[in-house]
Amino acid sequence: MSALPHGEFDESGYYGPYNGLLNDLFPKQEHYMVVPLYRRPTQLTSVDFTTIFLVQQQKHPVFFIKIKPAGHINNTAPRALTDKQMRERFEDLGDRVEIPILHGVSAIGTKFCFYKYTKATRALEPGRIPGSSRMVVDAASINRWNVDILTPQGEQRLREVVGNVKGMCTQMG
Repeated sequence: MSALPHGEFDESGYYGPYNGLLNDLFPKQEHYMVVPLYRRPTQLTSVDFTTIFLVQQQKHPVFFIKIKPAGHINNTAPRALTDKQMRERFEDLGDRVEIPILHGVSAIGTKFCFYKYTKATRALEPGRIPGSSRMVVDAASINRWNVDILTPQGEQRLREVVGNVKGMCTQMG
């Protein structure tokens, strides 16, 4: 993954490397399909397109990654919006999930925040940080994006999650 760009405000340079990584981790020969999805902004004045790569098996979601540019990592508002969009994606996919746990990754550049949705309880981790009517709250702390995919530890963490996903898919038959 050393080919990743250092794009501060344009995530499109990350699409190819992340698509390639997902196709390596979830190969077609194992009956996985990586599907890029683009969601238009809900407000006509917004230019914030949401781009995710959804991994499916037998047309059911098993994993996804949402990509944002590296420049968003140090700004509270873009992180909060990214967290909100991740939660919306889990809401969208929740009823289609066949495996016990749906994992998702929010990638801001090469920094990852791992999410986990448990189907039986509809619980989503990490939990939402509640807002306040009296003060500005960091609703998506920078500390959540504490895994860098370019480090051995980051690669290992991603491979652990992928192994968990594949194990659940195998059990579902």
